[in-house]
Parts: sequence; C-alpha cells; structure tokens
Amino acid sequence: MPDYIDISVHALPEGADSPNRLDLVARSLGFAGIGLTAHSPYWSQLAEQDAISGIEIVAHSVRDLRKKISHFRDSATILSVHGGDERINRAACSDERVDLLMHPEKGERSGLNQVTAKIAEKNGVALGFSLSYFWKKEGFERSRILALQHQNVALCQKFAVPVIITTDAFSHYDLRAPSQLLALAQLLNLEKTETTAALSDTPRSIIKRREQSWEAY
Repeated sequence: MPDYIDISVHALPEGADSPNRLDLVARSLGFAGIGLTAHSPYWSQLAEQDAISGIEIVAHSVRDLRKKISHFRDSATILSVHGGDERINRAACSDERVDLLMHPEKGERSGLNQVTAKIAEKNGVALGFSLSYFWKKEGFERSRILALQHQNVALCQKFAVPVIITTDAFSHYDLRAPSQLLALAQLLNLEKTETTAALSDTPRSIIKRREQSWEAY
C-alpha cells in the first residue's frame, strides 16, 4: 500500500486543532503523515512540530509574491502559493522555487490556461486540488468548483503537470481517509494511477527534492 500524505493541513492558530491532534487523527485514518502548512500571515506563530512544515504564501501582487518567495524559500519544507488571481497563478508557475500552486480557480474562471500549464510543467510546479468543497459547499457552488477543477485537470493531463490532492483541512473534522479522497478525485476525471500519485508519489517527490537541495546547500 502506498504511503499517503495529506500535504496541506492547517493547524492552530489559523486552524481549530493542534498539530499533534491533526497528525494523530490523520494517521488513524490511514495516512503516513501530514503536511503541516501555514498561510504566510501565520507562519511566525507555527511552532516546530514532528510534521512536514510548509508555507502557503498569500500575496497581493506579483511583486509581493516574489518578495515573499525569496523570504520564505529557505525556511519551509514545502513552499506553496495561495492561488486565485490569474497574475499570481502565472507568476507562481513561472518560479522554479515554488513547489505547489493551490486552488488556482476563483470566481467564474479556472485560473489556468495552456500557457500557464506549460510553464508549470517546465518549472516543476505541481497543481494542488483542494477537495474540501465536497463537504463544505452545496448545490450550484459545489458544481461550479467541480467544473473549474475539471478544466484544470484536463490541462494538467495534457501538459503533464504534477497534481496533488488534499483535504486542505482546518480541523480534524475536515480530514478524510485516503480511500475517500481517491474516490472523490476520480470525479475530476483523474485515473486511478493519477490519484494514487497525487496523494503519495508527488508529495513525496517534492519533499525529497527539497531535502536534497538543502543537503547540497
């Protein structure tokens, strides 16, 4: 059985639970570990824990994003970018220091196009799909996000962009078993091998690559 990792889990102070509680519950559900991720405004309050520590940069402009990437790159195991704005999405995919672009969709737009997808593949930037909307959204809003993520999955498949799936949990109640996430991900037209990689191989390859870069440094 693959070693599954939920790579984007948010603990106190922005989430509802301690890192230890989240890690304990995730392991009881069948995960080998979690990626403890703080949005950049909360990074300084994140204590050292026995979990993968990552940052999700929240930027208000491309200039702000580049400044924060330079500031945080050597501090976090995983460096992801809080997507949505198309300019931020493209800038994140254009920077090889970025590991992961989270939820690029926003409003009525998918946030990606063929050019951005090609750039992401070239720079090894993975695309993160938060599946939390399945239990946090209803009706039209859920269908809208699903449709946008369908578009982005198709682009990732066409241009071989690495994919990650996550609960994007803010409490232990948001966590789901790997089997549930794998089943939900297939609704995005991801093949079984792709969903397994999105929850195991790709997160681990990012972690390994970052650890190797630190050792080289």
